[in-house]
Amino acid sequence: MVALLELKEKIKKIYGMYDVYIIPSAKFLVSFISISLLNGSIGYMSKIKNPLIAIFVSIFCAFLPNGFTVVCLSAFIVAHLYAISAELAVVSLCLFLLMYLLYFRFTPKSGYILIITAILCWIKLPYLVPIAIGLTSGILAVIPASFGIIVYYIIKTASEYQTAIASESASNSMQKFSFIVNSLLNNKEMILLVVAVAISIVVVYAIRRLSVENAWSYAILSGALAQFIILVVGKLALSAKIDMIFVIIGTVLAVILGYLLQILFFSVDYKRTESVQYEDDEYYYYVKAVPKVNIVNQDVKVKRINAQKVKKTDDIKRDRKYDTGKIYNKTPNKDIEDSFDEDDAMSSVDK
Repeated sequence: MVALLELKEKIKKIYGMYDVYIIPSAKFLVSFISISLLNGSIGYMSKIKNPLIAIFVSIFCAFLPNGFTVVCLSAFIVAHLYAISAELAVVSLCLFLLMYLLYFRFTPKSGYILIITAILCWIKLPYLVPIAIGLTSGILAVIPASFGIIVYYIIKTASEYQTAIASESASNSMQKFSFIVNSLLNNKEMILLVVAVAISIVVVYAIRRLSVENAWSYAILSGALAQFIILVVGKLALSAKIDMIFVIIGTVLAVILGYLLQILFFSVDYKRTESVQYEDDEYYYYVKAVPKVNIVNQDVKVKRINAQKVKKTDDIKRDRKYDTGKIYNKTPNKDIEDSFDEDDAMSSVDK
């Protein structure tokens, strides 16, 4: 734990010195990875699959707010889906507009949550989302996390839409719209994952806000347990296609990640908890103060002095004595010498 706290202090120091470069670099990296995944999975429109376009757009996203990155990714998705079917692009655009109404209204600065959730779904580890978000964000983070899952499943089922549209089962526009909407509404895996993630985020956030000791530890365990139970029960009840091996691995990794976040962002010493009571004209106040655990690096500087260049005290006094005598007389005055001897004697007695 001490090593993690020292690492935390080093990271804070580095971030404070180079945040002007770190933030744009992180935005560029997330944007470029997201666009590359889109082009690799649903790259049906060849005109925008050029890596130079991805780099150019990522550079713009690096210096603009998170909401602009979400809009750019949505435009890429709609463009690729339009190459499959105009109906699919229209349905996706309507979902994105609904997402924007909720996202920009309640959580305009949480665009990274939507993007990271979609990326984690792509690597089959969306189970890391609820605990990490519940510990570090507010309860409204449920909105971007849920839409991140929905966006992933829209991308995932694009090939299925293409197969159905090319077949005789969807010959006209109305049948295409009906097929797309039914595919989304009847996707049990998507609905179950959205419910599990949303409930887990609420559980983690509610418990970690309680004024009890080890609230973050209880929140981590409760959120992981709630998510696991919901997924297992939902799989059995709805016959959803969920790989339980990834659920178990993701839950264990989520707990480990949660404890790492607790050490980095909420390292407190409950043994030194203090209770304070005070009052004013209208209220009595009862305050519980829990100190943080901080590692203070003391920079000890040792100054070495060459002993050969240091004069002894007696030598300094002797030099002063003869110098003083020379001021009044070329030859040292006896009275002056006696006075210095008396001063030396007195100083030695005082010591």
